[in-house]
This record gives sequence, C-alpha cells and structure tokens, in this order.
Amino acid sequence: MMIQIKNRLLKYSAMLGICWLIVSSISASAQERLTLDGAIAKALLHNFDIQIAQNNVAQTTTNNTLGNAGFLPTVQGNGFYNFSSMNVKNQFSNGTTQERNGAISNNYGGGINAGITVFAAGKAYVVKKQLTQLQALSEEQWKLQIQTTISQVIQAYAQLVLQRQQIMAIDTALSLAKIRMTLSEMKYASGLSAKVDFLQARVDYNTRQSDSLRLVGTTQDMFADLNYLMGEDPYKQYLIDDSLSFHQKIEPQQKEILLQNNLSVSIAQRDWEVARLGAKAAKLSLLPSLDWTTGYNYNKTQSQSGFALFNQSLGFTTGLTLNIPIFNAGNLSRASKIASLQALQNEIRYEKQHTEIARQYRRAWSAYTISHSAYQLEQQNIAFAKENLDIQKARFRAGLATTIETREAENSYVTAMVRLYNAAYNLKLSETRVLELDNKLVE
Repeated sequence: MMIQIKNRLLKYSAMLGICWLIVSSISASAQERLTLDGAIAKALLHNFDIQIAQNNVAQTTTNNTLGNAGFLPTVQGNGFYNFSSMNVKNQFSNGTTQERNGAISNNYGGGINAGITVFAAGKAYVVKKQLTQLQALSEEQWKLQIQTTISQVIQAYAQLVLQRQQIMAIDTALSLAKIRMTLSEMKYASGLSAKVDFLQARVDYNTRQSDSLRLVGTTQDMFADLNYLMGEDPYKQYLIDDSLSFHQKIEPQQKEILLQNNLSVSIAQRDWEVARLGAKAAKLSLLPSLDWTTGYNYNKTQSQSGFALFNQSLGFTTGLTLNIPIFNAGNLSRASKIASLQALQNEIRYEKQHTEIARQYRRAWSAYTISHSAYQLEQQNIAFAKENLDIQKARFRAGLATTIETREAENSYVTAMVRLYNAAYNLKLSETRVLELDNKLVE
C-alpha cells in the first residue's frame, strides 16, 4: 500500500511540474519582462512630476538673462497715421473768422526710441543674482524630484516583489497541503488513519487557495501604482523579478557631509538666499534712479483749417530722467518690510530643515541596521524550518508523524518564508531611504 502511495505522489508531482512550466511559458510570452532598473529608466523618461520639474528648470533658465535683470536697454519702433474730416469754425484774435465744412486733417509719423536705467543703486546686480539663485533652486528641485521618484519606484517595485514572493509562499503551502490531503485521503480510504486528518488537510488546502486569490487581486492595484510612477497605462502588467538585490557596502555619513550633500537642506538654503536677495532688492527700490532715453522721430501734420496748414518735424531727441520715490502711500516701505520678514522666515525654515534631516537620517540608519540584522537572522531561520519540514514529511510518509505535527511543520516553514520575504522588503526600504538622504540614488 505504501508503495502505491509513493507512486501516486511521484506521478502527481510530475504532473504539477509540467503544468507549472506550461503556465509560466504562457505568462512569459503574454507579458513584458520588467526589472527594477527598467522601471527606473521608464520613470526617468515618462514620470509626470519629473517632467514638471524639468519644465520649471527651463522656465527659470529662460528668465535668467541680463535683460530681465535690467542691464540692457529697451528699443522700440512706432508709427502712426490719423485722419479726420470736421466742420470747423475759428475766430482769431485779430477779428477774422474762419469757417469751413468738411475740413480734412492728416497726421502721420514714426520713429525709434530707446531707454535704459543708468543708475538704480545696484538693483540690477541684485536681481541678476536672484535670478541665478532661482535657476539653481529649480535645478536642485528637479534633482530632488528624480531622487524622490526613484525612491518611490523602488518601493513600489519591492512591494510587487514581496507580493510575488508571498504568492510563492502561499503556492508552496498549497502544494504541501495538497500532498498532505492526498496522503490523508488514501490513508483514510485504506483504513490507516481517521477521516478528521483528511478533513483538516482539505480545510487547509481551501484556505491557502483563498489566500492566493486575495494576493493576486491586490497585485493588480500595485501594478497600477507602479505604472503611474512610470507614466504607463495603469492596466498594464509585467513579469517582475522574484527577489531583490541589496547594496553590500553602506557606511553612515558624518553629519557635516550629510547636510552638505542632502538636497532638501540645499533647497532650503537656496530659498533663504532668494528671499534675502529679494529683501535687498526691495530696499533698493526706496532709493532714487536715473533713466536715459533717446530717439529719432518724424511727425507731419496737414490741415485745411486753422492757423498752420502744414507742420513737419524730424530729428533726434535725448534726455535724462531722475526718479525720486518720495511718497507712494507707504507701499514701498511695506513691500521692503514684508520681503525682510520673508527672508527671516526662510532662514528659520532652513535651520528647521537642517535639524529635521539629521533626525530623519538617524532614524533611517537605525532602521537599516535593525533590518539588516533581522534579514540575516531570517536567512538562518529558513534553513532550520526547511530541514524540520523535510524530516516531518519523511516521518509522515513512514507513518511515524501525526497530521498535526506535519501541518505544524508546514506552517512553520511557510511562516519562515513569509518572514524572510518581509525582512528582505523592509531591508530594501530602509536601504533606499538611507541612500535617498545621502543623495546617492542617482550618482
């Protein structure tokens, strides 16, 4: 009887292996293979937040010009023509009277005029520095968005890998429950064991099937999240890796180096510098400024009525204009004070970010150290659970172990698998967070 049972188990295992190969080959041909590096590459090309940040860089770069700062002159050409037909009655001081109906008048001309601010207490230099800082700020925000997006992609991909591994663990438990159910059924049919063993195995088998279906359903939502980060169709699915790789050498950064390299701290410092320059420019607006204008204009007027029937002017003009802000309802002083308060607020934000990043890094490194130790411990634990399962399976086939003992060994092994996969997932997340704070996700 035991020989027949072993033959049936071998036959079942062979059929299960063939079915698995067929399903795997069909899935592989229907879906695209996606690695973590491939997911990151797609996100760098198509992620919406990265594209928005890149567009902001283009805007600030376009704005950072000498002309926008006020260094260059403005040159403007103009032309005009006016026509009128009017009934006119003029009475002059010498007693004569002129009266005419439908008097036609033509006025036309044109010219080129230029102007430039000769002196504004150095405001143009301050504005140019501010524009340069704004450009650098947008570039760092773009880099930070790249780091953030890569971190999000790694987390989303790692979650999918964890989901796949959990499905593998459930499938392993399903296979073990199936084998135990078949053995229990044959033992019950031959009178070697009670029916309760078969019923328990059947319950376990159905429970594992339900768990597998639940995990497969959740996977669809996870693919939608990853596709959003990559700018892909939310309904698209891929074949992903079944394991995660880790960085072998990560050393904690010194506080000074960390704060020097961290993009969030640098952005806060840039914000402070932009506000400080804005406050300086607002104060310079309270000082006098000197403008120079010049032009070459032509003007001709012809009229059928009035004292002068013809008037024409052509020539060059130039001049200086001194602007002294004496009183503007207090708006200039108010704007200067608000700009100074904004600079102070941004300085406080910089100090806050400085402290916050140090706090986050300390917590991230602590989490990474614990996760690394837990992962190594779970690697050892899975070997013990596998050895225990093999021994219990052999004892159960030989009739030396009970169904409860075998079921406990199976559950311990599946639990050890899930714990190992979760430890790997947590290690990947903590590692990613440390590298993100170190500004090393993109090098």
